[in-house]
Amino acid sequence: MRRRKVTYFSLRAGALVAFLLSAFVLPRGAAAGAVCLAAGIVAVLAGIGANAGGPGEQAGSRLQMDHYEQVRAPQGDWPPFDPARDIEGQVFEPDGGLSPP
Repeated sequence: MRRRKVTYFSLRAGALVAFLLSAFVLPRGAAAGAVCLAAGIVAVLAGIGANAGGPGEQAGSRLQMDHYEQVRAPQGDWPPFDPARDIEGQVFEPDGGLSPP
């Protein structure tokens, strides 16, 4: 088993044990509530941490980046005309006239 899975299952098992202790062993009150809340937070964060950067997330990220590359504005030299035609912010046509705005 990979280290990521061992860590995930260890944290989730620890959270389960803490929850069960707070529900059945600890006397009712603020301490048991705090332990139960902390166990829930650990369980949720363990799930997030185990999935972050995993193969499933990377595959989804690749699909998202492929789509992004298709819809984003062109990159590189902008505006797409010869810089020699740009004189002080005005684009001149080869015949000497100005291009329409």
